[in-house]
Amino acid sequence: MTTAAKVASGVAAASTASVGGIYFGTDLFNQQSKSLKRTVSSLLREKNPEKRLINPSVAVGDKAWKEAWSRYRNANKTTNPWGVTGWSQTSETVNSDTAAPEDFISKCSTKSALEVSGTEDSIYNEVLSYCTRATLVSDLISENNRNRKILKSTDQNQEGDWKKVWDVYKSKNSNKAKDGDVWKLQGWEAKHSGDTLPDNYKTTCDSKIVEEVFKLDDQRYLNVLSWCTVEG
Repeated sequence: MTTAAKVASGVAAASTASVGGIYFGTDLFNQQSKSLKRTVSSLLREKNPEKRLINPSVAVGDKAWKEAWSRYRNANKTTNPWGVTGWSQTSETVNSDTAAPEDFISKCSTKSALEVSGTEDSIYNEVLSYCTRATLVSDLISENNRNRKILKSTDQNQEGDWKKVWDVYKSKNSNKAKDGDVWKLQGWEAKHSGDTLPDNYKTTCDSKIVEEVFKLDDQRYLNVLSWCTVEG
């Protein structure tokens, strides 16, 4: 082989190796990028723990879905980026008194399952804006204490369970004066030593359970866990 031919052969081999390296490097980069992607729903739990996706099984007329739909409408008065069936153009502020279309709920469910590279992704931020509600005490209880049952004022035949939590409440509130207890229950000064619950104990549990709390060390959450739940 002549010197010129050897040089040409070497250049060709180097070029082939270079191209192969580029293809291999690109493929590896794509694989790594894909492996770093996460679903919107899983990323939300980590990056925005103060928010929870609205359950798609919740009725369209639920307050959370109404508020979510109004946010979408007010942010998109002249265009419909998600192509939601039931959307209409408006120049007015949309109140949160209209039930969300089924298609809107469906699109929230679909988009929350998509994979994104991070919180900067537009899909992530759209889902965060349009498909979430505040994290509640009840969320923390159901997610972290699966062996605990939340007591509700409307439950029937639960008096035994209510007495259990009432006993715990009394033991943790040593100040027996009026308004001396944490929740400042009606009639506390007269009922702290008896088995009869104050009139508003059950309804106080109802209201405390839906308070907006997302940290597990928040005392409001810990109080409800102790005073409004039982094993079950």
